[in-house]
Amino acid sequence: MRPSLASLCLFFETILIVAIPIAATANDAPVFTLSQLLERAWEHNTDVAVARWRVDGARAQLRQARAAYVLPRLRLESLGGLTPDAEGDIIHPPSDTSGVRPLGPFLRAELEFIQPLYTFGQLSNLRAAADAGVDVERAGLEASRQDVAREVKELYYGVLWAQDLFGLAGRLREELEKWESEVSDTDPDIPLSAPYKLRLALIELVDREREIDDRLALARAALAWKVGMDEEAVYSLDEGWLAPVKADVPSVDALREAAILHRPDWQQLRAGIAARSAQERAARSAYYPQVFLAGGVRYAAAPGRTDQHNPFVKDDYNLFNGAIVLGLRQSFELGMLGAEVDRARSKRLQLEAGRQSARQGINLEIEVAHSAFRRAEHEFDSALEARNLVREWVQIAQEEFDLDRSQIKELVSAFEALAATEEAYYRSIFDVNIALAELERVVGINLRVAGETQ
Repeated sequence: MRPSLASLCLFFETILIVAIPIAATANDAPVFTLSQLLERAWEHNTDVAVARWRVDGARAQLRQARAAYVLPRLRLESLGGLTPDAEGDIIHPPSDTSGVRPLGPFLRAELEFIQPLYTFGQLSNLRAAADAGVDVERAGLEASRQDVAREVKELYYGVLWAQDLFGLAGRLREELEKWESEVSDTDPDIPLSAPYKLRLALIELVDREREIDDRLALARAALAWKVGMDEEAVYSLDEGWLAPVKADVPSVDALREAAILHRPDWQQLRAGIAARSAQERAARSAYYPQVFLAGGVRYAAAPGRTDQHNPFVKDDYNLFNGAIVLGLRQSFELGMLGAEVDRARSKRLQLEAGRQSARQGINLEIEVAHSAFRRAEHEFDSALEARNLVREWVQIAQEEFDLDRSQIKELVSAFEALAATEEAYYRSIFDVNIALAELERVVGINLRVAGETQ
């Protein structure tokens, strides 16, 4: 029995429903939203992990700079062993002069410390450099996270796109197969070329369906790998079909201002300049003296040796003394100090020289991304209009075929145009979402309307 007009209308109503692969919708398969996939990617991605360890390294360096304020040198050194016994003193030496005497134990310990008092800004500048270094690595971590997010979004929308196309191709093929049984070359009302045209359309749809199925499997495997799952893992996405993401995109000027405040690479450049400036000031402070307290305590004991109480007799085996002194350290290696200052200034100037060009590059990148997003929106509107027109064409072609069976070729042509416009429509949605993701990356902020999950 030939499909009726009502069944065709029902087909149009259901064409937007995506045919999810059976393996992906198993009862025990986990379901992920885009936010959950991003969290998994940030947790398992190698680049993000490396950036995270760099932040930890910078924090360790900052702790080291802070620790230099209080007792940067506090050490205890001790040793013990055996030494020949020696009873007596310089007036009453031992009677045994052979040199062969019993051995006895001895212990020696020394505690020393240094406490900076005034360094003419060297410690504070080193701490400021370390603090800025943490900001540099944090910005690098955020840049890595945004790059990974951009890649995950592209794969995520690619999976949804492939699922939509797979469902579309399958439904079109099934609908044309219903018509194939009604089209016969023996029917005098049907042109002789109509069955061949219908069959060729079916062959093309079957090939396209296989191609989309392969693309879907590859996209799903790539997305699983990117978020730290096994490439053959079974999972499904929370969104059932690809839809344009709602976003609030301001003007280019507003985006430029937002980028200066939020873009990671710009924040990284600013923090890097601050770190280099602090290092240069620390190098200059080396010209000035360093005022400090130094001291310590020494203790030694050897039970087999007489303790010498004469202050003019050195006894390294029995002693207990200590001292605290005020010290001043001044370096006169002016050539080496000047070279260190020049090297620090050179590194700072290298970063400052690229600041203006970086600002211009960011502005240009934002303008390009903004134009691409607006162009993708216009293409989506055109694709949507074409899609609606072709659907009306298919309905008219169906009605004409109901009245005149010789119009089968027109109906097949309408179905071919439907397949092309539907694919172009899904492609335009994908392009809009990817253009938005790229714009968010180059600006450094989220432009989606609150509540959007895709």
